[in-house]
Amino acid sequence: MKLSYAKTPESIFMQKYIPILLQRYIIDYYREGACSEYFVCERCSGSTISSSIILSYNSFKGDLHVSRFHPGLYLEINSKYMSAVCFYLTIQHCIKSYSLNSACHISLETLASISDDFYKKLKDFNFHVNKFGLGNVVELESDIVAYPVDTSMIEDHVFRSDETPFVK
Repeated sequence: MKLSYAKTPESIFMQKYIPILLQRYIIDYYREGACSEYFVCERCSGSTISSSIILSYNSFKGDLHVSRFHPGLYLEINSKYMSAVCFYLTIQHCIKSYSLNSACHISLETLASISDDFYKKLKDFNFHVNKFGLGNVVELESDIVAYPVDTSMIEDHVFRSDETPFVK
């Protein structure tokens, strides 16, 4: 099935904050089969802020699973909303990279408090609780909506000698 874009443009929020994120940070990725790891680096120093962003695509289930999303941007000065923008861009990049369509969905597991404080506030997604897990863990799900946002700034990651893919 061919990738089709949403009939509405990306939100005003994303239109405002994507350029701000990209002025300060670089996002690149490494893809191995159905798994993609994303790296967030400070633009000025080149230092890695995070490599704790891993998304995997299960073609049998039509599921883009957010295995790990800990960008660490909230620890940076003046970084309000940057984690939300990073999430949006990595999802949009994966949608294009794996040629996903609206029959697919996004899934992830998180704590209920993070679900309420972060994922359910993302207006470009429609996260809802799919299942309650053990303890305070919830499984969230959202439809996939592809927006015609440019993700070409997310380039292949060049590993340093001290880096190993998918380890952190």
